[in-house]
Amino acid sequence: MSKKMEKKYIPLAEFFQNATQNEITLTYEAIENIMGQALPNAAYLNLSWWKKTKPPLTHYQSWFNANYNVIDVQLGQSVKFSRLKQAGNDENSADENTQASIIRPIETEDARSFIRLQEQIYEQSDFEYYEPNVQHLTVQVIRKQMAEWRKFKRQTILLCIVNGEFAGYSRINGYKEQRLQHVAAIRIGVLKKYENTGIGTSLLENSIKWAKQNSIERLEAVIMSHNSKAIALFEKQGFTAEGKKIHAVKIDNEYYDEIMYSKLI
Repeated sequence: MSKKMEKKYIPLAEFFQNATQNEITLTYEAIENIMGQALPNAAYLNLSWWKKTKPPLTHYQSWFNANYNVIDVQLGQSVKFSRLKQAGNDENSADENTQASIIRPIETEDARSFIRLQEQIYEQSDFEYYEPNVQHLTVQVIRKQMAEWRKFKRQTILLCIVNGEFAGYSRINGYKEQRLQHVAAIRIGVLKKYENTGIGTSLLENSIKWAKQNSIERLEAVIMSHNSKAIALFEKQGFTAEGKKIHAVKIDNEYYDEIMYSKLI
């Protein structure tokens, strides 16, 4: 009987299941970003750790079960994976331009990377409420928040990772108050280089799924009226406008309205 894969390798397995490239090279940092956890010391020290394909170890299942094999390892730097050829498959059918991605809940080890991602989005976007370097978030603050989220199960951050790079996030903020526990607010941010790639849609769909799994019945979003892409995204997913706040935001001496959106799930 085959041994079940360790839980920490499940995000890596999902990544390879989503991959279409015949060959993928990932840095150690990229692999750890996908997992949300550090690789074991053996992965840094022993080539054999990457070449194992038999129990009692199970980590290899994360790529082997998706028909990938390790063909080259630069210890501590990068690993190259190749898709195993199968009879009857068209070798040219894989889209080498497609980038594999996963969406998963934030892990403790992601705190620093999330802060960096959020600051990058603040720098690039005209639709954020915060300017760069204003919030002064720390790793300790994020990890403390995560401990609270796990306890009450009304808040989380979902991260989108593309080929090992943090590309976007969805932040879901619920309420502790008994009469509001069925409600949560959602906010999505995506790096400019990954806009128009479907990441926003995937993040929103996964957020709705997470909300349903955690007994949230109403999702809310506040969107600036000139953010046409976000408006189109939320309306496509069934969110409806409930009202408008006039001159709610002032950016560079220009006033912008806010539109209140909601969806019952």
